[in-house]
Amino acid sequence: MTFVDKFALLSSCRLFSTFFTRKKFQCISAVRFHMDIKNEAKSSMEIVNIPPIISTYRHALRTFDDKFKNEFTTNLSKLKIMMDSLKPEDLGFDATLGDPATWSQPNKAPCTYIEVFQNSRINMSIFVLQPGFKMPLHDHPHMHGLLKVIVGAVKIRSFSEYPLKDALDTIDFVVRAKHEAARLAHGFHKRRRLFAKVSNNSVCRANSETCTLTPTVSNYHEIEALEMPAAFFDILSPPYDTLIEGIGPRRCRYYQVVNEISSNVVELQETDVPRCFYCDQAPYLGPILA
Repeated sequence: MTFVDKFALLSSCRLFSTFFTRKKFQCISAVRFHMDIKNEAKSSMEIVNIPPIISTYRHALRTFDDKFKNEFTTNLSKLKIMMDSLKPEDLGFDATLGDPATWSQPNKAPCTYIEVFQNSRINMSIFVLQPGFKMPLHDHPHMHGLLKVIVGAVKIRSFSEYPLKDALDTIDFVVRAKHEAARLAHGFHKRRRLFAKVSNNSVCRANSETCTLTPTVSNYHEIEALEMPAAFFDILSPPYDTLIEGIGPRRCRYYQVVNEISSNVVELQETDVPRCFYCDQAPYLGPILA
């Protein structure tokens, strides 16, 4: 083979190698491009397919995390919007609890409690009320709350302490709690008596917006099921029984209206837990929250 022939053969091999390498590179790039599109689509699909209650749970944790307290108002508004669209199936709600026949069984408690999730920051739960049953007037000491009706309809009457007090900061609240603890330690067990203004008196249904309460607005409320069983999902923060520095566990207190001052101002008196109010429990059947 002459030098010219060898050179021509070498050039052909190089040309073929370059062509093959380029084609291989183009194939790899195409595969990677299609894989990127597929992964992006999969990622988008996963986001779309996150169950609503899991999204709500994650955002509730963020909303009531002190690390994000500068975003609290924005996060609370978003949490309310997320709860507005929740449906019974999102929470794995047992349809038999919405059947009037369930509530006619002997020895059935007038209220069923379902714990969805709880830690030191939030409590998520479902309450189911028998037709015509009224959850007694009670408070939520220095707590925020959101309530979404998911089955049936309830009449909610809420009160704010009157005159409306400014929101307490943490330091002021702790000082008052310690004062209350000292008062109780000395044997002063006088029950609370206060004036309150009606802040809400309406019927909420499964298609109604989420109701809210704050440490000062609508912090006292009573909830009555109408002619059918009713269920509502709520989020409270902090949960009942969490410790208040200097006083102990955060307790729920019950009240009754003892005086009608005007059409929308009443006097409330703290009372014992009404004997008619007791609950049984049912398991949470929705997506696992962790």
